[in-house]
Amino acid sequence: MKKNVRIIYFSILLLGILDLMLAFFIKKNTYNLENTVIIAGLSAIIIILISNFGLKRDKRYLKTTTTMTVITDLMLYGIIIYLLGIVLGFNRSYFVLDILTFSKNIIPVILITVLLEMLRYLVVSNCYKNIKVIFMFTVLSSILLVIYDANIGRITTAEDKFIFLSTIVFPIIAQEAICGYMSYKIACLPSFIYKLVLNIYIYIIPIVPNLGNYIYSVANIILPFLIYISLNKTVIKYEREKQSLKSANKYIFAIPLVLCLIVLVILVSGVFGYRMIAVASNSMKPKYARGDAVIYDKVNYQDLKIGDILAFNKEGTIITHRIIKIWKRGNDYYYTTKGDNNSGVDLFNPTNDNVLGVVKYRIKYIGYPTVLISEYFRKE
Repeated sequence: MKKNVRIIYFSILLLGILDLMLAFFIKKNTYNLENTVIIAGLSAIIIILISNFGLKRDKRYLKTTTTMTVITDLMLYGIIIYLLGIVLGFNRSYFVLDILTFSKNIIPVILITVLLEMLRYLVVSNCYKNIKVIFMFTVLSSILLVIYDANIGRITTAEDKFIFLSTIVFPIIAQEAICGYMSYKIACLPSFIYKLVLNIYIYIIPIVPNLGNYIYSVANIILPFLIYISLNKTVIKYEREKQSLKSANKYIFAIPLVLCLIVLVILVSGVFGYRMIAVASNSMKPKYARGDAVIYDKVNYQDLKIGDILAFNKEGTIITHRIIKIWKRGNDYYYTTKGDNNSGVDLFNPTNDNVLGVVKYRIKYIGYPTVLISEYFRKE
């Protein structure tokens, strides 16, 4: 066995030992200790490999093109799950403005992600044609991440085990498989970007979609599969033509997707006072119809006037109907509303506490996917 192969197998053995330490010697709920052990262990293995092989620059083909493909797929993924969030709701993420707390949460995640991907790159670049080694690394890296997440939470009941399998184990296996494929077949940069985005976005965005365990699991298993399909087409085309594809077109598609995702997050979170919702009925035709999306502006209830289209909350459902009467009782204002296409006024009279804002803009048709998904879940 050649020396470099022995060193690679030794690093794989050390990764396996690190997994065993996490599984049997590190107690649950010792978050800081576990982070320290993982970071120290991965760093030690990386130092061993770099001292023997050095740190080579990744000059493989299609790096730029495939990186933009991964970024584009991630943007599409973000747009889709935030559109689903309009139907299923949102939860607060781990985002905090306190720098100390933010750093305590996010720095270990970034370090572990970067170190694991650097280790993967060193293994792949120095044992490129040994698929068995790459497979072993993928298995052990998956085990490490599964144990890491298992140690953070408590898994006691059968339901806990099912949730853990569906939301943690299966997505991690899919994630590590696609990263192994990208590092082996294409380059390490797409793998770095993919892992960093998925692992840290919940720390830098104030709200995240409340998809539920099943949809979350499906989305995070389908995403690596879709990335594989899109990358594999590029690889096959390159190998057939023996020339690199131009990356300009990827930027042309990716930039609008990035902008769309930013705008979508802003609108659904209401960061700047505006929020977007899908219209589920024709009660306001011809002003807007079922399947349209409307954007409402948060306003002070004292600024409301007859004729405004009011967005208000009725038992968890957002309704957008026109104000036809305003009156005051005690310290509260009451509003009589009516859909332009309805024959009678609404029986429910919103008060100050129900008011969300005033509809300002309409975007035709883009709310249809949200409406259809909402109707599907109501039938279930």
